Amino acid sequence: MLTAQFAQGQVPGMPSSDWEGMLKAITAGYGSDMSSLVGGGALRLQSLEHTLMSVVQSYDDFVLFNRLKKTPAGATVDEWTEKTSVGGRPGSGFSNELDDIVERSASYDRKVALVKYLMTRKNVSIVQLAQKTIIEAKADEEVNGTLQLLTSAEWGCFYGNSAVVAQEFDGIQKAIDDTLLSDHVIDAGGLDLGSAGFQHVLNGAQTVRKFGNFGRITDIFLSPAAQTDLDLSLDPAFRVMLDNNPASVGVGAPVAAFKTSFGQIKTNPDIFIVEGAVPYEAESPAGNTTTNPTKPISVTPVQSTDATSKFTAPWAGLYYWGVAGINAYGQSDLVKTAQQTVSSGDKWTLTIAASGAVDETGYAIFRSRRNGSNASADLRLVKRIARTASSTVFVDLNFDLPGTSIAFLLNMLPQMDAIGIRQLLPMTRFQLYPTAKAEDPWAQLLFMYLRVTKARQHVYIKNILPATAKASWDPMGP
Repeated sequence: MLTAQFAQGQVPGMPSSDWEGMLKAITAGYGSDMSSLVGGGALRLQSLEHTLMSVVQSYDDFVLFNRLKKTPAGATVDEWTEKTSVGGRPGSGFSNELDDIVERSASYDRKVALVKYLMTRKNVSIVQLAQKTIIEAKADEEVNGTLQLLTSAEWGCFYGNSAVVAQEFDGIQKAIDDTLLSDHVIDAGGLDLGSAGFQHVLNGAQTVRKFGNFGRITDIFLSPAAQTDLDLSLDPAFRVMLDNNPASVGVGAPVAAFKTSFGQIKTNPDIFIVEGAVPYEAESPAGNTTTNPTKPISVTPVQSTDATSKFTAPWAGLYYWGVAGINAYGQSDLVKTAQQTVSSGDKWTLTIAASGAVDETGYAIFRSRRNGSNASADLRLVKRIARTASSTVFVDLNFDLPGTSIAFLLNMLPQMDAIGIRQLLPMTRFQLYPTAKAEDPWAQLLFMYLRVTKARQHVYIKNILPATAKASWDPMGP
């Protein structure tokens, strides 16, 4: 889905106008008025300024992708065997001197995963190649294509879900959810990590270390806002650092790691972990109507009650829901509900009628703030779900809070091989056949998937609401 966002001039956390201003179509054009230059003409030398000011991501931003071990996949269907038990149980090895020796076999699971294809098409005009510009157009477009694919890969490692969009590989969140182990999902309950972060991290480390899981958490990947809360949570008395130069004093002590009885856990702020995505239509109202999926016909909310509901008294109020169809090409416009009155103990069932074209493979569920508006820009993502039939049901018990983020606690010890990237084809440039136009076209390819071989050795903390995120959009109300 993120690849499609790039194609539509959309990047999470960046206004579409900024992105469009940076990545102009590579055509030469004419003109001398700098304010009116468009496309590749904006790259023509007009002054002594020889530096292109980039406001897009750089290679250092792909924190998880860069850290993960990469190994080759031998085929598009990748298979491996996981040992889930050495046999027996604690205490089962004891025996009498002359008893028959009992065989206790180890347990193995056969696993299968599919390599997924990340691809983008690029081209530059021959005129653009021939003229002198601020940057070398072809080389820069190759860099753009690489950053685009790495963005999709980094995002997919966290959030990918092949049940929602078949072209995606499954990310860490999906792999942990599939274990159906509730203690591997920790609920921050709308608090920031500065308030109870260490407790949650310690609980996650203990869960992974316990008998049956046998892992060690080495890293936590979290949003920059969540990292800021950790840094600010230190007592000011401990926030002055002195180096070897007595004349200099550095203020501030960032939290680089959590020290626990189960090992040290390194913090890794990652810009691709964000607090609640906004609908595509709020970022780029024009959209891409030729490829986006068709929006659902309708969304019908029905109220009931449930003892497990997390719509507690403080959450009672007025709400809107919005639903967009999604597929590999992007996200449709929203279908919004009427305003609904939510009470303590409520269970809200949304019945989504598929579009007439039925070209959506899943849905993005958005919700407003308590007593907020139904403006698209005032909605935040709750969850992505798969389309199940002509009618799909989503139940909202307030388990997943809009406008919050997730922190991923991972076992990245190389010797334990609990997570890594399998590549059928590393980042590759593939020359395309010339067209009837004077241009040089090529494709950039990355065939890979995220292999989580030991899902029990990873944990995630959900519903984290950093202070800075809460200041701009609070799910509890404006």
